[in-house]
Amino acid sequence: MKKSTIVFVIILAVLAGIAIRGFENGSRLISEADNAGEKKAEVSADFPPVSVSPENVRAVYLTAAAASVPSWVERTIKLIKSTRLNAVVINVKDSDGTYLGEGMKNTVKKFREQGIYPIARVVVFQDNKLAESEPALALHDSAGNLWSGNGGYLWVDPASKEVWDKTVAVSERALDVGFMEVNFDYIRFPDGDVDSITFPAYDNVTPAVEVLKNFFKYLTGKVREARPKAVLSADLFAYTLLRDNGLGVGQRAGDAGQFFDVISPMIYPSHYAAGNFNFPNPATEPYQVVFRTLESGKPILARASSTAIIRPWIQDFDMGAVYDKQMVGEEMRAIKDAGYGDTWMAWNPTNIYEADKFSSGN
Repeated sequence: MKKSTIVFVIILAVLAGIAIRGFENGSRLISEADNAGEKKAEVSADFPPVSVSPENVRAVYLTAAAASVPSWVERTIKLIKSTRLNAVVINVKDSDGTYLGEGMKNTVKKFREQGIYPIARVVVFQDNKLAESEPALALHDSAGNLWSGNGGYLWVDPASKEVWDKTVAVSERALDVGFMEVNFDYIRFPDGDVDSITFPAYDNVTPAVEVLKNFFKYLTGKVREARPKAVLSADLFAYTLLRDNGLGVGQRAGDAGQFFDVISPMIYPSHYAAGNFNFPNPATEPYQVVFRTLESGKPILARASSTAIIRPWIQDFDMGAVYDKQMVGEEMRAIKDAGYGDTWMAWNPTNIYEADKFSSGN
């Protein structure tokens, strides 16, 4: 990364730290008002319609921090308007909090005024804040301490109906502030040292795939009951298109495809182990990894009679290889060649995107 870019990121990070508190405070006040029984505002008239359809989404990802900085929002709008992009995915709930106050509403409005399709990303069962504030919902270890998985993150119980209802509430609020789609991530059981886990709700008998399938049905049913036009999407491990066994975390692509409008396998070639598809370093073969993964998943989805749109996450970050315009373009071409059209969401954790990767020539 260039020195000038690093300085730019540091400055924006400082500004985001200030602005994000406004997002958090707004969200907290709104939550208290809802709990007090106040009628939720009808906000549909506040936002212009957007003509982008779910099957044609081409999006980049923003954290809540980036979305709280006006200059970063304007920079993203300029990027989208000058390229083939037409959508943006914004964190509204991650492991450390929920960001759905007036600041987020204003940000969503800016995107919609420019004809940009806004998607709310909701991290579900990996939840530091909820685990710490309501430990009765959290996973614990054998010593009674809060259990942490890979990366040190805390988790809440995927079988807890109370957690399910909280997820429904966040989803409805995201739609209320103008998002047109809600995208759910970490909708699975945890990985890591799972043998030591004590669950407050899960019975350790019911197959994890059944628990999650019931959650998918409950979540999508409840949200659609209140918001019939809502578009709901699910992020899944890419390996769910290679193996239909739950992967030890309860995720099956076919199950998700029965309930969500869109399923988004996270096909990052750098995350494939050496030897996958017989490649020593799969990150250097973006076309083959994406194409073969999608092709492998077709029988799995067909057996489940899935009608969901397939909109993969693609890699736009350097890991295992340098992901320049050509490498990112190979991922896009693989999706088309697999028969899923020109739809994808690009993941770059820095939120710094290069326009040429999304130009008409790619």
